[in-house]
Amino acid sequence: MDPPPDVRTTRVTAPQPDAASDPTAPRAMSVTVVAPDRVLLSGPAVRVTVPSVAGSLGILARHEPVAALLGAGAVRVVPVDGAEVELHITGGFVVVDDDQVTVLVDGTRADG
Repeated sequence: MDPPPDVRTTRVTAPQPDAASDPTAPRAMSVTVVAPDRVLLSGPAVRVTVPSVAGSLGILARHEPVAALLGAGAVRVVPVDGAEVELHITGGFVVVDDDQVTVLVDGTRADG
């Protein structure tokens, strides 16, 4: 059905978000991995995987806040500008809050 001739029609489209506010745009997190004697890794990353005692925990930007106990296993970090880094730990814990990931490890292992 056509509108009456005296009525104008206007097509309305939803505004498109810019890249800074697009919730699906890739976003980095600030990641720090700390051992008792030194900082093992620090910088921006797009993904972190840790060996929680309840199972593997994958962390991306915008992750809900969480604190988890870690068991022995591999911490995997994918930096923004490089290849995946893998650290083998003996245990520890992880805290995630507002795109900041802090992994505190009891110690590291040379073997995998």
